[in-house]
Amino acid sequence: MAPQGGGQAARGKSSTYDQWCNEQSGTLRGIKIDTGVIASEFNVPNLESLQDEFFKALQRTRISRTFPDARFFKGSFETKRVRALYDSFLAFPEPDTLAALIQLTRSSDGQEAGDAGMAMVFLHMQAPNLSATPTKGIEWVRRMVGQQHYTAQVFRARVFGLGEMAPKNLNDALGALQTAGSLEQQYRRSGDGGIKMEFDPQNYGAVRNATVRDLLAAEPNLPNRKTWEGTGQLQQQIEAAQRAYAQRFPRTALGKTYQEVATVNYKAIDIGNQLITRSQGGNQLAGQLASLESLKSSQDGERQTYAYMHPDAQVNQLRMFAKVGQLDPDQRQMAAQAQELRLNAQGMLFSAVSGLMQESASAFGDFVRMAAPLEAYRVAYDSLIQSCVITTKWEQAMRARDVPPVDKAKVAADVGRKTGGYKDD
Repeated sequence: MAPQGGGQAARGKSSTYDQWCNEQSGTLRGIKIDTGVIASEFNVPNLESLQDEFFKALQRTRISRTFPDARFFKGSFETKRVRALYDSFLAFPEPDTLAALIQLTRSSDGQEAGDAGMAMVFLHMQAPNLSATPTKGIEWVRRMVGQQHYTAQVFRARVFGLGEMAPKNLNDALGALQTAGSLEQQYRRSGDGGIKMEFDPQNYGAVRNATVRDLLAAEPNLPNRKTWEGTGQLQQQIEAAQRAYAQRFPRTALGKTYQEVATVNYKAIDIGNQLITRSQGGNQLAGQLASLESLKSSQDGERQTYAYMHPDAQVNQLRMFAKVGQLDPDQRQMAAQAQELRLNAQGMLFSAVSGLMQESASAFGDFVRMAAPLEAYRVAYDSLIQSCVITTKWEQAMRARDVPPVDKAKVAADVGRKTGGYKDD
């Protein structure tokens, strides 16, 4: 399991959290972004509201058996770049990332175009209220499910196997799963005297395996059932291992790191609230601050095993900070202190990602053990993306107020001391 960014990050060579963030932002490199294309797919006239609209849409879960939600299909693409862009958009939806995905649907690279097309399928199904037209999502489904593309064939199996979006056709569904498996093997072996095809090393086949499991559970008389039972049993073993991992995770050194990340981020938000309250016009922002506290409290109560917080709170506070007038010396110090805390949390998240990589790699050859920390890794990775974007935006906002930059070397030393002190219970 390697970090899921672009460049060196995709190969697991990043040495610092700052470097990782720079490499992650490199996934957009080489794409001349035109946010005007967004209107061809989604009805979000004011791009400043796009983030809020998709944050709300991404809260939808258990949408259907065929399409549980967009996050279900993470790590199911053929190419690293589309996977990184898709994951980045789900973690922190921004116009540039969405525009890049749309533009890649028109790419001359067939693999990237196919991946980006499936990304459109998933985003339209997740946020149908934001689609440019009511039929956009189904148009993409019809366009993609017949393509000789791994992700498209796996989704085809769900469409025809579960019978919610089209008449049930189990032979078609199983044929699509076989095609997907053949494509994966073909791509992994390609390049010897022929055209090299990519198959993302982060694609562990989890969605394909889960689809087999779902069909076995739904269809006692599934054709050629014994052929598929091994895959279904493997998926059940993986899910059992992931549940067991989640139960013990809070007592591990990595779990304690997650808890510390939550504590540090909340401290940063509290300092920001104090800064805003002290500012000229702070009284006018009191209602927004109360809403922010409500949001923070609800997230704290609903927090899952691996999550530390949704970025909504930090984004909303950043908007309030933009309305604050001149900063006095104490406020400037508070702004720097809050940013230092955010970077501290970022460093700990990077440490967690690295630790989870090592944990998975140490189980090489045992697929169940390798996949057990996968959900913890994905949450840490999403949180790290969010942290990269948020700290960059705060750095820009502070620079505009002439607040000196934070000493990142000092932060890195603090992170090393903290994460080095945690032990498994």
